[in-house]
Amino acid sequence: MLKIVLCDDNRHSNKEYAELISEIAKKNQLEIVISCFESGESLLFHYSDTIDQIDILYLDIIMNETNGMETAQKLRDYGCKAQIIFLTSFEDYVYEAFDVNAVQYLLKDNTSYEKFELVFLKAVKLASIRTKELFTFEFDGETGVIPIDQISYFEIWQRLITIHYDNGKIAKFYDSIEHLEQRLRKNDFVRSHRSFLVHLPYIAMFGHQSLRLKTGEVVPVGGTYIQTLKRAFSDYIARFQVYGSESFRSKEWG
Repeated sequence: MLKIVLCDDNRHSNKEYAELISEIAKKNQLEIVISCFESGESLLFHYSDTIDQIDILYLDIIMNETNGMETAQKLRDYGCKAQIIFLTSFEDYVYEAFDVNAVQYLLKDNTSYEKFELVFLKAVKLASIRTKELFTFEFDGETGVIPIDQISYFEIWQRLITIHYDNGKIAKFYDSIEHLEQRLRKNDFVRSHRSFLVHLPYIAMFGHQSLRLKTGEVVPVGGTYIQTLKRAFSDYIARFQVYGSESFRSKEWG
């Protein structure tokens, strides 16, 4: 799942391009989440401790206080490896974009839909070949490796844990759910049930006693865990505003 950030002090521009990116992503069958900021300061504050959670960043140049170029430079100084695309009405800073290793410099009023899509897909390709965080495990003397962002949930039965990943695949290993929960807490995995650990980006809808995931899978929700799960999911949504009605439905089902 690609995490995309838009930063522009024009709220209408953020909304317009978020919808455009969502349309292109849907057309190309890409799973994304989009977060919008209206200042470089708020963006830097929000991601100060989670700088690796941005895959693609669209930045305006002229903004109040910290401009887009300064924001990009500070992000790079913090170790941000996101694919940066400048999206602006000013062409004066095009050469400075090279200093922060930007993918492209786009002019808002002089970029066609086709060009915008081409640049977006280029950034997607570059983001996808970045070193991904991997989940490693051992089973029957063999070591398995799965990209964490492909895992939708874990379930356990008598210390045998099943990994559900990549739209229907499974793998197994032995561990305790408590140890696994601690290991993956920073990766947005939360208990939904005493035997289930769910990946927050995959939640599509809350039910009365279950969750429907974006993969179509349904996992149970235990009464002991529902409030903690909902708080964790609310915090996740606050970090990544999801555009598109099919990405998440706030109403409960069932």
